[in-house]
Amino acid sequence: MQKILVVLALILLPRLCCGIASAQETKLEMYLWNRYTLERVAGETKKSEFALKRGYLRLDHKFSDNIKGRVNLDFFSDEDYPDGAGIKLKYAYLDFKEVLPIPESKFTFGLQKTYFGTIYDWKYVTIQKALEDKEKVISSTDYGVALFGYIPKGLGEYAASILNGEGYKKTGGDINTKPAYLANLRVIPIPGVTLGGSVLYEERGPEYDKRLLYAGVVRTAFGPLDMWGEYLTAERGEFNNPTRSVGFMVMPILKLANLTGADVELVARYDKWDKDTDIEDNAHSRLTGGFNWYIQRRAKGKPAIMLQANYERTSYENPGKDPKDNLMVQFRWEFASKPF
Repeated sequence: MQKILVVLALILLPRLCCGIASAQETKLEMYLWNRYTLERVAGETKKSEFALKRGYLRLDHKFSDNIKGRVNLDFFSDEDYPDGAGIKLKYAYLDFKEVLPIPESKFTFGLQKTYFGTIYDWKYVTIQKALEDKEKVISSTDYGVALFGYIPKGLGEYAASILNGEGYKKTGGDINTKPAYLANLRVIPIPGVTLGGSVLYEERGPEYDKRLLYAGVVRTAFGPLDMWGEYLTAERGEFNNPTRSVGFMVMPILKLANLTGADVELVARYDKWDKDTDIEDNAHSRLTGGFNWYIQRRAKGKPAIMLQANYERTSYENPGKDPKDNLMVQFRWEFASKPF
């Protein structure tokens, strides 16, 4: 790994010295997601709470046309924090655009997106997290280096990363000495159709221990209908006898703005996840239905004020475990000091 970093530094430094003269700009963004959650199991209310589920304070700085940095603080209220709030460092990275001799590419160093499955471009069209995030298969951000780029003529994108593998919540003694290697590819064979795949491999400690993740992604978008699908596999444990987890997600989105003029989306989603395929009655599924009302949008179509409502039922194969029902209503309000 040290040799890879030295080679990258030798490639980057001469190009960096040539592009520092541009005017610098700073952008401040704020994301606040206020949510009400009602949780019921077997006719009994288990939770009824108002909470700030996400508060992002994001600072983007543009050093030049080719160099940008981002720092992101994530603060939130949660039942696990009796003092009322928690705070996490979610992003802290530098992007070097087209400093490598590869067109439409960027090199990223620091705490950054994990380019795997749907987690790196998940827009929270449903309130629930992406499947691999919800089932704790992989962290949404991690420390490391990555090369990201677009395939010419709009045919897709790719990424290759070397990461800690433990995610953004762990540092120091919690990080093992063997990094995780990740590759991601998405292609657009025809307009409106996207196909993709990701793989991550990591040795986690003794030589018999490993983590191997696969994800396949498909998206079709024609007119008002946008359909997402993902298949996910995780193998964790001994080389010859790993624990295997398997699941999938299907999510259709109907955009009423294309039909009625109202800036509203109807969303449905179905998840299935089996944490250990060798154990009977171990799987569970989630069925979600709801809507998104974009009350106001900001630059590039991002939400400025947005109302989301989701009803979610989690069912278990284990006949002794009752289904869980969640009703979530959320106001998302987001703003920025200036667009780049």
